[in-house]
Amino acid sequence: MGKRFTTSNQKTTTSKLSTRINKPPKASKDQQNDSEQSAVCEDSMAAMLAELRTLRKEHAEASKDTKESLTRVETALSEVTERTTQLESRLTEYEERLAAAEEKSQRSERALRYLLYRDASISAKCEDLESRARRNNLRIYGVKEDEENNSNMIDFISDLIRTSLTLPGDLNLNIVRAHRSLTMKPKNPESPPRSIIVRFLDYRTKERVIQEAWKHRGGTTYKEQKIFFDQDYTVDTQRKRKQVRDVIKRLKEKNIKAQSPFPAKLKLHLESGVKTFTSLADAAETLEGLGVHVEVDERETLLTKLSRNNWTETSNRRGMMTNADLKGFFYNGK
Repeated sequence: MGKRFTTSNQKTTTSKLSTRINKPPKASKDQQNDSEQSAVCEDSMAAMLAELRTLRKEHAEASKDTKESLTRVETALSEVTERTTQLESRLTEYEERLAAAEEKSQRSERALRYLLYRDASISAKCEDLESRARRNNLRIYGVKEDEENNSNMIDFISDLIRTSLTLPGDLNLNIVRAHRSLTMKPKNPESPPRSIIVRFLDYRTKERVIQEAWKHRGGTTYKEQKIFFDQDYTVDTQRKRKQVRDVIKRLKEKNIKAQSPFPAKLKLHLESGVKTFTSLADAAETLEGLGVHVEVDERETLLTKLSRNNWTETSNRRGMMTNADLKGFFYNGK
């Protein structure tokens, strides 16, 4: 029994040994890890290479697009540069034309001011000449129409003057002519009659007659008619004097003494002293302070300012234009 047991144990041991010898040896853990890492590295390299190829392709496409974009930008830039050059050229031309236009405008403004000044000056001279031509004249207001009864007007006026005024009997009136004012005869009998214009040969005789007439402040009487004597003013002077008379009437209502010296001045007697104004436009501010509103013609105000404007040119002569201005008009600024 003991031998069989020993033999069986030996067989078992022998079979185990033979199995171990015939079975291939197992790989170590380090070798397995290395293999796995190598596989992972190869996969990563392959992925990186694929990604690099993609990036290279994309870069090439982007480079191509960039070059095309740069080409377009360069083309556009050249076009912009060309247009900018053209615009600069046109701007220079416009600046030159604008400078010429400004110079022409200034020249035109100087010419306009010159012409306005000349117009005001000539109008004033014409007014003065017309007034001087009327120095020997006087007007008689209030004589009824057809009172002369188709008789000689000079004889009629001579009788009227000597009857209504106290004059020396030996005074020779020397009336040159006399007639009604050259307006339409009023159709309505109630309308004011036309004035009578009387021209004397001698200015001094006219002054003597009118000074005698002015002694009668309320007017004189002829055949129970109220008649008035006054200077033969021009139309413009009459208009201005009428405005001044209206102002004087309102001033008298405020107990302010005022007079109207020739031609249409306003003389105020105030507590601060006597003030004389050449026109209502000059007196407007003072009259406003006195509570009298005056409607002043804007054109008259502007002409008054213009006539007083001592604008000068290079010649330092009032109201003169330069040779350059004259040449500019005759030769169109060349």
